[in-house]
Amino acid sequence: MKDLNDQLKTLIQTPLKELQREAFRLRAHHFGNLITFSFPGIVSYSNPPHPLSQSRFPAISITGSQCELRCSHCRGRLLESMIPAETPELFSKTIEQLQLAGAQGILVSGGANREGEVPLRSFIPAIQRLKEVAPHFKVIVHTGLIQRKVAEELREAKVDQILIDVIGDDDTIQKIYRLHKRVEDYEEILWMLKETGHRLAPHLIIGHHFGEIRGEWRALEMITRVTVDSLVLVVIKPLDKNWPMRIPSPLEVSRISAIARILNPGIPIRMGCIRPAHSSKKEMEKGAIDSGVNTIALPLQGTIDYAKEIGLITQLTEVCCSLG
Repeated sequence: MKDLNDQLKTLIQTPLKELQREAFRLRAHHFGNLITFSFPGIVSYSNPPHPLSQSRFPAISITGSQCELRCSHCRGRLLESMIPAETPELFSKTIEQLQLAGAQGILVSGGANREGEVPLRSFIPAIQRLKEVAPHFKVIVHTGLIQRKVAEELREAKVDQILIDVIGDDDTIQKIYRLHKRVEDYEEILWMLKETGHRLAPHLIIGHHFGEIRGEWRALEMITRVTVDSLVLVVIKPLDKNWPMRIPSPLEVSRISAIARILNPGIPIRMGCIRPAHSSKKEMEKGAIDSGVNTIALPLQGTIDYAKEIGLITQLTEVCCSLG
């Protein structure tokens, strides 16, 4: 078998149309003609033909709007769309209210500390109690650079899935995340999470370095070696108008999506809910379908129509895209 790194180099040089034909074939072979469109409660969405509830799968920030890192690409703004619950008591009360409102699960997230870790530990007993009384209520957790002991405790609490951004470039880690970490630290944590028995849905962020394609291939290589449960593709979104960046093109997003599918033929690949509200969004979503993704979160109506036009069976879900 050709070494993964050599295989990746060959694929990067392959014409996009050829990549997409193979990626689309692999998706059909492993998953049939079904494609899902996810409408979680993470971001407000209104589409009259599809009146889905905004409270089915909300996101909770255990740090409110606070983040010690204040990364260059976000500066805590993503946290502002989440429900704040900064103490375990408020966290439990918030979940009770969400369950009464019909929530099917939650994404637990928050700002990171100076080591890049979301401070989850004091909330784990509340998660464990929740899963004991409501085992079918989905709990997925965005951890950051988690420590082994916390990962083991989350596993004992029976969380359903771990989300983690995987960064493949040291310069990006230092300049964007402002962390004194290395690419190898991310790979070590991926392997550790795998060893502790977690279901993993790593996020590969396209255009993370001011819109450039830089560490994405290294990140994809790491994710592929670990053999994760699903892969979420996120396209960098300018949250600060003063942040100097370009938006990745639909062709760049399509190439990464197609190669991700070819390297990981049997795992679900999702396009996450974070991507630019840009004139290229339509082509970006269409390209993702042509490149063999299983799910697109918060799609344009034209994207759903396109999937139907090319013969795919469409299904709408109200869960976080990482679950389907």
